[in-house]
Amino acid sequence: MNHLPLSPIRGALTLLLSLCACCAAAQLRFEAPRYDFGTVVWQTPVTATFHFTNVGSQPLTIRDVRPDCGCTVVNWPRMPIAPGGEGTVTATYDAALLGHFEKQIAVTVSHTEGNIWLTVSGDVVMKRIDISGRFPCRVGDLYLDADNIEFDDVQRGDIPQKALTIYNGGRQSIEPALMHLPKYLTVTADPAVLRPGRTGRLLFTLNSNLLRNYGLTQTSVYLSRFSGDRVHRDNEIGVSATLLPPIDADADMAHAPVATLDSTLLHMGSLSRKKKLKAVVNLTNTGLADLDVSALQVYNPGLSVSLSKRRLKPGESAKIRIAVSTQSNTFKGRRRVLLITNDPVHPKIVIDLLVAK
Repeated sequence: MNHLPLSPIRGALTLLLSLCACCAAAQLRFEAPRYDFGTVVWQTPVTATFHFTNVGSQPLTIRDVRPDCGCTVVNWPRMPIAPGGEGTVTATYDAALLGHFEKQIAVTVSHTEGNIWLTVSGDVVMKRIDISGRFPCRVGDLYLDADNIEFDDVQRGDIPQKALTIYNGGRQSIEPALMHLPKYLTVTADPAVLRPGRTGRLLFTLNSNLLRNYGLTQTSVYLSRFSGDRVHRDNEIGVSATLLPPIDADADMAHAPVATLDSTLLHMGSLSRKKKLKAVVNLTNTGLADLDVSALQVYNPGLSVSLSKRRLKPGESAKIRIAVSTQSNTFKGRRRVLLITNDPVHPKIVIDLLVAK
């Protein structure tokens, strides 16, 4: 058997190990290899800055940076980068074409095989959307047209739907979802992934068969923007449903009870100098049968309400005493009081409360 000389083999192994050690020691690491511009105005160039660090033990040189099209202009340092040294690569996109874009950039580094890939993306529009008036509520980079959903005048068996419009004002795509949903409520996001600068909807569907009681049912759900998002007041959305008692088709309307209030809109004043505001509303039965108040509820935890009498004979009146505390300032939605009665024409009566700032 013929044997190869050991010296050439040892020399080749030494060279290979040296090259491997050099490659292992040469490492350029980017903090974030992807940059999303979000919404970009047409013909307005935008620049992304990619920060890097030489985390290896050998000096490095960026030999070339090549974008995949001429619409992106790049710049990078030409001098060697010492171990531990930092720097930036910039990429400027000309935004000459409308629509979504995603561009790749190849970074070639000395002593390193292959390329490091960077990405810039975004959506080019004719003009930026003014979200200040249309989307007054904000959850991080998501903007909402409201922070509460109300299902009013629901009959048992109804499956009503309400939509909340959302806008992604950030630079990253978001998959909106709702946390802490009760059994009677489902929510669908359309689209499921909301890209930067785009609007979408959260479609709330109520199954009234799963509501326990007539009158008001309230809950809070929480908008999740990413996996692990936490429950907080900032991402809280209030949901209320008012389930009405069944309508008696055989009721004698001419001899039915009639619930009459002397006011359904109260100007309570200002809480700036007071801890509590009070008001009284008179409820009168102007019908010809007994009036029963089966539910007296508040939409707001900062409200308290009492009724001097729950059953009123024809011509009788009762006082509804209402108080508003400073705690109501933390509630999302309107300040309201709800009455559910056996008045066949107006089984639900709402009293709105206005509090000055």
